[in-house]
Amino acid sequence: MSKRIIALLLCVILIVPALAGCGGPEFDDDKGPYITMYLSDDLYDLDPINAYYNQNTANVVGMLFETLFTLDENGKIENGLADTYETGYNEDTKEYYMEITLREAYWSNGTRVTADDAVFAWKRLLKCDVSHTAASLLYDIKNARLIKEGGKTNVYIDELGVEVAGTDQLIITFEGKPDYEQFLINLTSVATAPLLESAVAKNADWAKKGSSIVTSGPYKLGKIVFEEDNGIEYDLYGTDNRGNAWDKEEMNDTQKISHFYLERNAYYNRDPETDDIDEAVTNYRLLVDCSKSDEEILKDYQDGRLFYVGDIPLSIREDEFVKANAQVSDALSTVVCYLNGNALIDDGSENGYKLFGDVNVRRALSLVLDREAIAQKIVFAKAASALVPGGLLDTVKGTDFRTNGGKILNTSAADKDSAQVTQFLTAAGIGYGSNQTRPDEFSFTIKVAAYNEVHIAIASMLEEAWGADGLGFNVSVEVVDPIINNDYFKEHNTIPTDVCDDLFVEDLQQGDFEIAIVDSVAYSANAFSMLANFAPSFSGSAANVNDFDQKVPNLTGYMSEAYDLLIDAAYFVPYFASLTENDWTFLGRYDSVEEFRAAYNALKKVYADNGITPSANPDDWDAQRATLLHKAEKVLMADVPVIPIIFNQNAVMISEDLTDVESSYYMPAIFTKADIEDYYDRFTYTVNKKNAKGKNMLDADGNPVLEFKTIFDEFPVIDWDHFENGGEDKKED
Repeated sequence: MSKRIIALLLCVILIVPALAGCGGPEFDDDKGPYITMYLSDDLYDLDPINAYYNQNTANVVGMLFETLFTLDENGKIENGLADTYETGYNEDTKEYYMEITLREAYWSNGTRVTADDAVFAWKRLLKCDVSHTAASLLYDIKNARLIKEGGKTNVYIDELGVEVAGTDQLIITFEGKPDYEQFLINLTSVATAPLLESAVAKNADWAKKGSSIVTSGPYKLGKIVFEEDNGIEYDLYGTDNRGNAWDKEEMNDTQKISHFYLERNAYYNRDPETDDIDEAVTNYRLLVDCSKSDEEILKDYQDGRLFYVGDIPLSIREDEFVKANAQVSDALSTVVCYLNGNALIDDGSENGYKLFGDVNVRRALSLVLDREAIAQKIVFAKAASALVPGGLLDTVKGTDFRTNGGKILNTSAADKDSAQVTQFLTAAGIGYGSNQTRPDEFSFTIKVAAYNEVHIAIASMLEEAWGADGLGFNVSVEVVDPIINNDYFKEHNTIPTDVCDDLFVEDLQQGDFEIAIVDSVAYSANAFSMLANFAPSFSGSAANVNDFDQKVPNLTGYMSEAYDLLIDAAYFVPYFASLTENDWTFLGRYDSVEEFRAAYNALKKVYADNGITPSANPDDWDAQRATLLHKAEKVLMADVPVIPIIFNQNAVMISEDLTDVESSYYMPAIFTKADIEDYYDRFTYTVNKKNAKGKNMLDADGNPVLEFKTIFDEFPVIDWDHFENGGEDKKED
């Protein structure tokens, strides 16, 4: 008996140092720390090209996909998936090129990240029959713009100026001598991140569940669990896996996330054969319980049970503790109202009226807003003084586009001009005169996503400003819920119900809205990425297959020749000095030399009108482009097809117990090296391992076999009561 006690004591003596050490216990089943946090509960689709309608989603997607290049928190370009790159000029083809060599990297399923993955992602953006507003990020690549414009050009997707020269080499050919640095910045956008074709192409909902999404970043989606997840699947014949008929009402039930977690991508930046599991990513899982109330989130944070809050709930933002502990920075996004100029608004007539197609109506709706008051109610926000928020690069690195561009829109109640509002409405034929249409004869709806409480709050304030107590319109707010997936997966012959369809995003992309509130998130660090898609030539909209000569505007339907010319001129800044009026085949967009000369002379006039002398010197390009983009933003804000409301801010709370949280230019928090202080002392323990009969297992020497446990193993159930008094173990092992 005494020998057994001594053996147990020796075992404990050996274990305690391992638990206390910074490396954690040396058990085969130790995967690393679990970190409880609140990120967001709106993760219905993690496809990078759908992440830019919501700032929180963009922050999460940035953890899942690695880009070829990255921007550090100071805006310095660094290598991501790219190992090296070089640029040059091919004397034989008379073309400029960039050759990128990828480092050895792997997808979360263990397959190699290749140059083909980048090509697939880019071609996906540029397909002419699909709308992707990030497409213009790639327009410097030879034929990219022509491919997006569709059949008129007779240039097709396989003619894109990219060539795969081996597993890890990518050769990019450009339209002319590009601004290489600007192009590299575009490749820091997660919208251009490589994607694994075998995961994406076969499944329209590939980015909605952990079992189908394949990622290249430090984390993968472990699991999303819905409150109403009932495990039911329907076959193509209307029968579920219980033998019952398809319940259409059940299929259209709204869905709310119960909890989810992100899990370490075990193949990220490490050799699985030789490197420790925590070589690149210190922690194992980021745990998010979405079922908690706002008050519970705050209390858990204060009690040390929640280590990070990345999206502070609206109802607790005025709390003094929150204000004192929130770390606030400017986000690269603006909350905006998209006004659908093509929507037929109910005016009592049989057909309706394109109310938002009238610039004077749009101006009145914008001018009447008190953006300062809205920002104060949101708390962590700034009144939007234009579309482009602070933080985007301007003339040279380190200068800010918003600072240099100044204030364009009214931001406070003092800025509002009631007489001018009336003047705008009168010009639109709206008022109470004998020949006018009364405002209350128009009825329109503001659509907003159910999972975005900030947008819902803003919608309520807009309803007040524009409705019966404001301008007098009949305004309603439609809160759009996600629903259980209702698409057929023909390759599996089932309709899985463990994924959701985000009906708000679907309605937005299909133009099924009158007014919609979204986050306009910058695709890259350049203001061009936010402004360009309002010009039809850069909208990224699917080509009109019935008339390829017709330019397709963005979701608002906005068309302005003056604006289009300014954006075109900004795009042509690196190229124009090397062109003459006889280079009519440049870009292949022109049917004749006369057509090209007309476009050439129009651009030449834009440069002259703005005091720009086209230059072949790259040192001149940033300032020239900035001049044109500032002018374009003023034109856009005069026409207001999109109404900026507030500039978003990142407001996060980081526990003192959470160490080594970093940030980047785009993201307020990077958790790759994050750890919890004294994690193994406070939140882990060992128990006797049991055999199939429930008895303690012994090793060959008769000593108990110990099993490593963490109180987070059963998340979202967490055994917080397991420890007290600074980590004293309450349980008997």
